[in-house]
Amino acid sequence: MQTFSYNLFALIIMHCVGLKCVHAQNSVTKTADSLFLQADWKNAKIAYEKVLQESTINPVAWNKLGFSNYQVRQLDAAILNFDKSLSQNPPAALKPFIFSRLAKIYCLKNMNLKAYTYLDSAVYNGYTNYKELDTLSDFNFIRNEERFRAIRMNVYNQANPCMSDPHHREFDFWVGEWNVFQTNGMQPTGAHSSIQMISGGCAILENWESPNSNGKSINFIDPVTNKWKQSWAGNYANGTQEFMNGEYREHAMRFDFIATGSNGQQVMGHLIFYNQGPNQVRQFNETSTDGGNKWNTNYDFTYVRKK
Repeated sequence: MQTFSYNLFALIIMHCVGLKCVHAQNSVTKTADSLFLQADWKNAKIAYEKVLQESTINPVAWNKLGFSNYQVRQLDAAILNFDKSLSQNPPAALKPFIFSRLAKIYCLKNMNLKAYTYLDSAVYNGYTNYKELDTLSDFNFIRNEERFRAIRMNVYNQANPCMSDPHHREFDFWVGEWNVFQTNGMQPTGAHSSIQMISGGCAILENWESPNSNGKSINFIDPVTNKWKQSWAGNYANGTQEFMNGEYREHAMRFDFIATGSNGQQVMGHLIFYNQGPNQVRQFNETSTDGGNKWNTNYDFTYVRKK
């Protein structure tokens, strides 16, 4: 009985000591992280050194120590810290940051070949911070080099995958600032439309203003059908409409739609944007109430690009 009590007591003491150690380590880490978030690099460096005295297996802490050393320009120490982090298989989301930070350091040390090697590794692991490549002074000495410009374009495309996708670029001919005319006789309608590329090139936003109405549409590729879709909302009664199955063919973006006629009957329709060169687009809308035997024109506009 005495032996059992003694062993139980020993286990309790060991458990409490363990908890105390874990609590102390967590407290040191919280202090280090707080200093890191405050950009107090000198004291963050000291704090992370204490964290890593408790356990050297901590790729996140090695990375943060490396970044702190980079900020206080202890570059050789930072390289060792980042290398240590990489050797401990850091989380995948952390790798592009570590590789890009090593690239910055080697740029500062005028070791451009190594800088490019680490930039390539950063991109391979998902680095998308092209704004950093555009503005950070660390890259000043290589920013105008062809290899750097190619990497920057790769990073931009990785951050904005729609921009380099030909399917997403099919409707770009409509982007711009336009005055709108009746196609027959080219009479002014008083309408204007501002068509903007948004969401990193993944969508196109229409902003329509006329004497009688205003509205907006968002145009994007439906992931279910892999075809273009337009969702329109105007300021008039029953002013919402969906245009589906958009395809760019024969120099035009062609949508289908279904509507309800004034008598409650189903109406089928086409909405077509004709690409007529860099400065002109024709927008044509027609409907049929008899299943497509006879078609009636609802409107026929020509957009002329503003100078």
